[in-house]
Amino acid sequence: MFTRSIQRLPSKVGRRHFSLFQNVSNTFVALHEATSLPWIILIPLTTVGLRTCLTLPLSVWQRKRVIKQQELRKVVQSIPPVTKLRLAAATNAASKANDNITSSGSIVKEEHPMQIKPHRLTPDQITILAIKETRKRQKRIYGKYNVQMWKNAILPLVQIPLWITVSMGLRNLTEKRLLETHEWSLLHQLFPDNLDLSLPWDSMPMVAPLILGTLSMINVEFNGRVMTSTSTSRAGIDTAPSEYSKTSQGIKSILNVSRLSCILMMGISSQASILLSLYWISSQFYSLLQNIFLDWLWPYQR
Repeated sequence: MFTRSIQRLPSKVGRRHFSLFQNVSNTFVALHEATSLPWIILIPLTTVGLRTCLTLPLSVWQRKRVIKQQELRKVVQSIPPVTKLRLAAATNAASKANDNITSSGSIVKEEHPMQIKPHRLTPDQITILAIKETRKRQKRIYGKYNVQMWKNAILPLVQIPLWITVSMGLRNLTEKRLLETHEWSLLHQLFPDNLDLSLPWDSMPMVAPLILGTLSMINVEFNGRVMTSTSTSRAGIDTAPSEYSKTSQGIKSILNVSRLSCILMMGISSQASILLSLYWISSQFYSLLQNIFLDWLWPYQR
């Protein structure tokens, strides 16, 4: 008989640590030891430094690009009516001469005039061809001015991983007890001595969630006002908005999801450590100031 050797698994399985998150934690510890700054001061300053060096230039670049895209979109919006008229006129002319038509409305002479084909385009076909031609010309115009649509994804691809990496690094840092032993008189008045930053603030548990939720909601509403603003509204002229258009419905959906995420973040921050909540609050406050600054210099309007 064959005997099978049984390997017993260890009773405790250690948590897997990612080297990137551990490096972030080690960097924060090194900064704290080098500068001797309290953690409550170090985290906001680090947030400001990271956002200023990494995301602020990308945000300025994206705002300028989006404004240029909005200016060019007014030119693109004039293409479909002209294309439809050309297609309709070319259809009538080609139906008499038995010729083919391209998407731009040009007539192609038939090599075999004796062969009969259904050359007349239906209204749906004209609409589809006009959309294809509009997209083709929009891509060409955006490429000419170096404001391609795919570049709008660069900022989220940098900002979201940065936020996740720093958050996980701080979470890894607060797995052990982390006491704030500050010596500043102002901090003595605001925070108790030997404050444990690895736990929620038990004496005032709703302070961090309320501050985070308020800043997040102000950010969402400000961005919503910017997204729905038009040139006439900025000039002080009130117009009747098209609430049932695809653009308005899309903006409303994005804003509703953002509002729900603010409520979700409030619940998470109530159970998160003080250090992690402080980073989220600092990031939201920086985003609010950044959006106000960008809207002041480069106002966005549809």
